[in-house]
Amino acid sequence: MNKLFSLLLLLLTIPSLASSKVIVTAEKISLDKEKTNSIVDVISESEIINSGESSLTDLIQKKSSLHINSNGAFGKATSLFLRGADSSYTLIVIDGVEYNDKSSVGGAAILEHIDLSSVEKIEILKGSQSVLYGSDALAGVIKITTKSPGKNIGSNGSIGYGSYDNKMASFSTSQKGEFFDYSMGLSLQDVEGVSSYNSLRAPMAEKDGLSNLTANFKGQKKISKKDSVEFNLRGVRAESDFDSSTEDKLNYMGRDSQLIAGLKYKRIMGEYWVPELSFNFNKSDRLTNSFSLSRLVAKTKKAELFNSFFINENITLINGVEFEETKASIERIDNKKNFNSLAAYIGSHFVYDKASLQLGGRWTKESNLADQLTWKAGMSVYILDNTTFKMNASTGFKSPSLYQLFSTYGNDKLLPTKSRSFDFGIVQKLYNSEISLTVFKDSYENVIDFESTLNKYTNTFKAESKGVEIGWSADFNLITIDASTTLLRAINKSSGSEGTYLARRPREKYFVGLTHQLNEVLTSSLNYTYVGQRENSDFDSIVLSSYSLVDLDFKYDFSKGHNLILKLGNVLDKEYEEVYGFGTLGRNYLLKYNFRM
Repeated sequence: MNKLFSLLLLLLTIPSLASSKVIVTAEKISLDKEKTNSIVDVISESEIINSGESSLTDLIQKKSSLHINSNGAFGKATSLFLRGADSSYTLIVIDGVEYNDKSSVGGAAILEHIDLSSVEKIEILKGSQSVLYGSDALAGVIKITTKSPGKNIGSNGSIGYGSYDNKMASFSTSQKGEFFDYSMGLSLQDVEGVSSYNSLRAPMAEKDGLSNLTANFKGQKKISKKDSVEFNLRGVRAESDFDSSTEDKLNYMGRDSQLIAGLKYKRIMGEYWVPELSFNFNKSDRLTNSFSLSRLVAKTKKAELFNSFFINENITLINGVEFEETKASIERIDNKKNFNSLAAYIGSHFVYDKASLQLGGRWTKESNLADQLTWKAGMSVYILDNTTFKMNASTGFKSPSLYQLFSTYGNDKLLPTKSRSFDFGIVQKLYNSEISLTVFKDSYENVIDFESTLNKYTNTFKAESKGVEIGWSADFNLITIDASTTLLRAINKSSGSEGTYLARRPREKYFVGLTHQLNEVLTSSLNYTYVGQRENSDFDSIVLSSYSLVDLDFKYDFSKGHNLILKLGNVLDKEYEEVYGFGTLGRNYLLKYNFRM
């Protein structure tokens, strides 16, 4: 026992090499990741480029406590489970604008069409963030930042071709203009694809393709030394064929369009106070032809005044007030409903020696719903310069969607879903590596679910997600390692169903990525992913089998900014299903050339 204690003490005191600072902005102020109390994963621009991935879902599914499944490959309906929570409990924010689709059943974001070609950084903030972000951040926030105007001056492009006639191209640029700095980008993907319905069940099934066009623009104007204005615009138009889980469908198709815009004015008021006034707009337009032809449109407008007070180097206070209004068509284009909310929040960050403390609270008033009060408390302690302990506790809420309130199956008596979240984490730096371990538990009450006996949505559902996240990243000169483990138990706690697993959440998930710098110009990467068993649906007893995937990547650098990436996916040609009845990719390849102008 004494030897074990001595070994542990030795590990805690071994020095680690200094690493560059990683800045986190998802908590609405810029913080060094090491000083952030929350559990957060940060994906840098270099990591995005080196991965060769073109879509958000393909990139982030390698992170701990994140599981993504789709109803087929290439732009089909996609669900994201962050720490086992429902897909609609995670808020997607792009350049400060909330991206979730208010016309969808649960109000979740359309994840499958988010392109990465102009993305600079991704932050995955875990645990309830309702204090800062309100209703849709019950499980966490994924914040996406596109390329900054006027930085890394120049233009970048890429072209790619792969299996299933997968064609893609992108262009982005960042410039300093005469009147303002700007960045912009354009990307296109067109793929013939594979059958959304599992072709092993129907060998003659038609192919369900995808066409995706994404454009974005961001401008920044420094009016004076104290005043600045930022404007951003992003538009997506995607068309995709799809099938049902029981058979191939020849005429099922969907067209999704989404436009978001943001305007922010920032002023530095002396040394301590920095107010920001922002106006955001989000419009989604979805046309679907399945059982019948339907078109749903939602428009959300939001105004927010955010204040940060930098009292001194150890104390930062923040507060804000926001108003949001949503108008959406439910089930049919002429059935329009409104929903609005008013909220005020306050937060604080205290740093003393090697400890930090975070406290915050929020009041929210929404249409025809009772006032919601939420809070969050977090702390971190640094020990021996190499070890950090983090602990967070918070409450959150998720308001019923307009569909759940006002559709044919709606219930205007619904209450918001409420949560209590807790996590405890340890981060240990050791030589050139970092090891992290986090234990979490999230409890949900008043969960909104469809009750078939009443033919409407009710609040009778309860759930609990608990588990362990383990991460290890290491850099050994020519070899880097990135590994993660997630052990999850997402359980139904409702009367009559207590103890059953929630659908499509794997109980175990492992990822190991090994990158080897073969020489000055050639790099290889070997990735292994294991996904454990999971229940298919709440309406059947099917248990989906576990599966393992092996991917192999090569990158050849011609010069700075010019490289060729070859991605070999599912090299063992594993047959598997993420969702019962829907197809996945067999052995496949993608060849992508990145260049700088």
